[in-house]
Amino acid sequence: MTPHVKPLSYRHRYWFFYLLAGIFVASLPFLFLYASGYRFELGKSGLVSTGGLYIAAEKTGARIFINDELVRETRVFRRAFYAQGFPEGTHKVHVNKPGHHTWVKELPVYSHLVTEAQAFNLPLIPEVKIITPWRTPAGVNVVTSSSTLQGKVTFTNQYLLEPRANSATMIENSEFETLLELFTATTTEETNSGLVERMRTTLTTDATSTEPIATTTKEWRGVMLFEVGDDVYARFVGTPSNMPYYYCAAPFPPYQPTATSTKTASGVLKVAEAMELDDDLSLEVQTVDNPESCDPTIMMDRKGEEVSYFDFFPNSTDLVVIGSESGVYVVEIDDRAWQNRQPLITGEDLEVRVYNGAIYVFDGYYIYQIQISQDWL
Repeated sequence: MTPHVKPLSYRHRYWFFYLLAGIFVASLPFLFLYASGYRFELGKSGLVSTGGLYIAAEKTGARIFINDELVRETRVFRRAFYAQGFPEGTHKVHVNKPGHHTWVKELPVYSHLVTEAQAFNLPLIPEVKIITPWRTPAGVNVVTSSSTLQGKVTFTNQYLLEPRANSATMIENSEFETLLELFTATTTEETNSGLVERMRTTLTTDATSTEPIATTTKEWRGVMLFEVGDDVYARFVGTPSNMPYYYCAAPFPPYQPTATSTKTASGVLKVAEAMELDDDLSLEVQTVDNPESCDPTIMMDRKGEEVSYFDFFPNSTDLVVIGSESGVYVVEIDDRAWQNRQPLITGEDLEVRVYNGAIYVFDGYYIYQIQISQDWL
């Protein structure tokens, strides 16, 4: 006997349709509350307002931790982490990768808002191209004495160690001569009178003030770097609507680990793997409500050392290259909680220049071009 499925009667279909429509309409407020950052948590007053975190990392294969809980390992096409459902308060974020320095930050989470941050991880042992005054007819760099950076870096190009090299059998390296001008030329040409005048109005209180005026400035994509006295500052001078939030971030309490710090308001952070990890932000990204009301100037952390040089890290307005007494460092402008400061190359009496998207270091004998990972570009 062939089974037959009888269709629902008109009356049953009528009531079934309105039942589903009623469930949909009744769920709309809950869906709206969820999209607005509210979560239901047992044991509390029911609905809890929450916020989100968006952490971008430039390295493939880096691991992102929030409150010491692994939440993401970055991949080629997915180098950022976004999660919502975090309770209000301060959360600890750190990003690490084997063979690289660790980036650590404490960030505040506010209700119905997404807090953004950009991580960076420099290699523990940098890769450099050595450029010497002399080379062989075949184009190989000739090193007449051991490099002062030997053991601190990995050399990416071939060179010949020849203490008794005869200049008669070698050729002058035109690349070295050209780059040497970067270190021997005066830096006064970097001063821009228009920028100095702008800083005069913001760094002095009146016309008779004896406060030092910024004389060396660099400006790129709406961010100005300048030096006053012994300190280096970053100031946002671009369109106010494009200003990163950290220039005017409000103070917040330090991170306090608790037994529940690795959980969101929806439960264990693993819930992010299922439905919270999104690149489409459903919450509003945190912005400066009234940019005119704050002073978007941040002092760079030089760790008490004298600064000999500063410039933007290539292709970034969030990072600054700083040459100081103990070496060359990259420092983030974002000073929420603290500024991450990672060594590019350590050593005394090193000079550094940023030129045409590359970083060069001079130890008095040889010039080294820092090999910047393509992840940055």
